Amino acid sequence: MSSKPLSNVCRGSDPCWTSGSTTVYDRYLRPVGMILLAAILLITGSYVRTRTLEESDTADWLVLVQLGMCVAGAFVGCSLIRKHSLGGPGGRRLIAFCLAVITSGLFSSYFKLVAGYWVLLVGTGLLCIGLVSSSGTEPSLRRVEALILVTLSLMIVKDTILSLFILEPIEAQDVFRLGEGVTNANLLGLTAALAFCMSLGMPAKSNAARISWFALRGLFAAVILLSRSRIALIAVVVGFVIRLWFSKRNSLRTRSYALGAIPCCIGSLVVLASLTWTMELQPVTALVDFVNRGEGAGEVISLTGRMEIWPYAVQRVFDGTTSLIFGHGYGASKEVLNESNWRASFLAYHSHNTVLELLVATGLLGTLPFLLLVSYSLKWLTRFVELCKSFSVVLALRAIAVIAAILSSTVTESDLATKIGPLMIVFMFYVLALDRQAVFTVESAGEIHAE
Repeated sequence: MSSKPLSNVCRGSDPCWTSGSTTVYDRYLRPVGMILLAAILLITGSYVRTRTLEESDTADWLVLVQLGMCVAGAFVGCSLIRKHSLGGPGGRRLIAFCLAVITSGLFSSYFKLVAGYWVLLVGTGLLCIGLVSSSGTEPSLRRVEALILVTLSLMIVKDTILSLFILEPIEAQDVFRLGEGVTNANLLGLTAALAFCMSLGMPAKSNAARISWFALRGLFAAVILLSRSRIALIAVVVGFVIRLWFSKRNSLRTRSYALGAIPCCIGSLVVLASLTWTMELQPVTALVDFVNRGEGAGEVISLTGRMEIWPYAVQRVFDGTTSLIFGHGYGASKEVLNESNWRASFLAYHSHNTVLELLVATGLLGTLPFLLLVSYSLKWLTRFVELCKSFSVVLALRAIAVIAAILSSTVTESDLATKIGPLMIVFMFYVLALDRQAVFTVESAGEIHAE
């Protein structure tokens, strides 16, 4: 490891960590911020208490704790940002989205609800920006990543135990799905899919560590299967294929056709699986029947009722000029989508499509900056070689695999556009982490690879 102090390479908007004025911020505020981030993950993404449907939009002790944690997170994040930087294009686009959310809320009939969800979003967003911008080296960035992975793992283990052994199963549930009645099966499955992708390439310096990682990945895979979530299964396959592709093709000659080849590979897998299912070949048939949860062809084609929601969501987007530009309010889609909706045979908690949810909730004002943030995260699929000049290959592979896994769920889920939760936090972290590419390249590339 190089013994050269980081202060020798500090320039620009990232002040030296070794200077006396910033020691307090980095030595004390970063650990506090990391504890807050873990706490926000736990209280917003895992089971804490059960409430009836009538109580779902009222404030109680847990809501107040969530708000308090995020306010504290905003304070810590702003303090770190003030001493370091706001970050690159990713951080600025995230801030633009947060500003658009609160602006659109001014035109909403549910402003109090929007304000509460906005506090959760902006507090967590500022905390993530602060923690990432104060990471002067890749090892410090990895510590934040490891914290997130450990927290997700604890959440998955806790919710799995609660679902299997402690909480009563839902009476109306025809087929057992791990996670129903705890958070929900799709969220638990997707969280396990993200944890699986994040665990790939994690350092294991002993046989015991390698066995532990293997066992943990086995747990994540079991949770994905027991949740019987098609979305989670697709996410982990997409993340694994992306990782495999770039681990074998990380030279300048291959980056020009990477974006075209990846969909072809994933499409080939889908076609192969469809053919083997049609021909009733095992074990593909058994796996498809298992994740289909006994649903008939009509229900599968309707994407488990999602097509009942989408037409009404589109209708609510075009209620008028105000709804098209500003939306109905961030976090208010449950109220909006169940208002005189005769199409849906069940309660719609969100639009089950990220773009539709953004349009319903924040209109064009919020949708455009968020899509810019997503497009920014996708650019690294064509610039993987550039990432490897600043980051280790294993971190770069994890980042793009997890981002791809998250974005694979956007067609049928809205987790990135609803209230803050594990998917949004992990997405923000990796997009902001890759934002450090320019800083690491200019200022401390030698330090990173030396460590």
